[in-house]
Order: sequence, then C-alpha cells, then structure tokens
Amino acid sequence: MNYYEKTIRTEPVHKGFIFDIERLTVELPNGKAAYRDVIRHSGASVIVPITEDGHVILVEQYRKPVEEVSLELPAGRLNEGEDPARCAARELKEETGYTASRLVKILTLYPAAAYSDEVLHVYVATGLSKGEASPDEDEVIQAFKYKMDDVIKMIMDGAIKDSKTVSGILFTVRLLETGNLKL
Repeated sequence: MNYYEKTIRTEPVHKGFIFDIERLTVELPNGKAAYRDVIRHSGASVIVPITEDGHVILVEQYRKPVEEVSLELPAGRLNEGEDPARCAARELKEETGYTASRLVKILTLYPAAAYSDEVLHVYVATGLSKGEASPDEDEVIQAFKYKMDDVIKMIMDGAIKDSKTVSGILFTVRLLETGNLKL
C-alpha cells in the first residue's frame, strides 16, 4: 500500500509569532481529495539536566492553553537555522541558570504528527554548573531540583502531564538502566 499523500494546494491560514497554520488539499492514494490543517513550527530542543548527585532540574511555569501550572523539562524553540545542540545549551542557561559540560542527544520526537511538523530534539545535560537564569521577557519560570524517583512518581501519579517531559524522563531512565547512557 502506498501511504503517500500528494499536496495539491497550500493555503496560508495564519502567520503567528510561534507557528503558522496552513490548509492543505491532498490527494490520497485512492485518488480522493482530503484536507489537512497543518501547524508549521520551527522545532525545539528539550533538555534533561542531571546533576552530579543524580537529581533532575525541572521548570515550573503557567501554560495558558491548558490553564495549569506545568512542571516540565527546560525547552525552547529553535531560531531559524539554529543547531539543536546550541539551542539546548542556550535554553538550559536561560531557563535554569545551569550550563552543561556535556550534551548528549538521546531522542527525536514528533509531539503531534497528526497536525504539526514540529520536531523535538531531546538532550541529556551533565557536568552542570549553576549560574543565573535569564528567562525571556515573556517567561515567568522557576527551576527546581528533584530526585529522579520523585519525578517518575509524579509522572505515574499524573502530576506531570507534559509529553516532552514524560518522554524525556522515561527514556533517560531506561537508557541509564540498560547502561546505554553514562553520566
């Protein structure tokens, strides 16, 4: 079976600060036409910062779309043409104040492939040195240090719902358990 969808027409719907929206008319493999609303996003880097004593640094911030305070891994949008590792280092410093002597890419995710082309590049950051955070002007954010077991419990209890955080933490723990990631 050929699963490819040929784009027949692209219509811009919205041009925004963080993402754009397009309506696509596509031809399905069976020859029928269908519509796809697609969010175009530059992508982001996500960081799993692990301290020497095995704690993880998470950030707390209010997320307007879900009207909740969210506990998450530090992350940030890629600037045009920016290397994801450079973005990871920048966002780690901005959001938490930490710098890392080592960044290891562990995962690439599509957080919402049904309607967005966003790609998340997930890194583990080690060799951390504490400094001053410098969040963006529109960010009200605070960093906290947690035991990894406590973070896993918060995921299991549903206190942490953010998909990049759940994926990043659980994959990191699995890599550590199997010896595929050394701190």
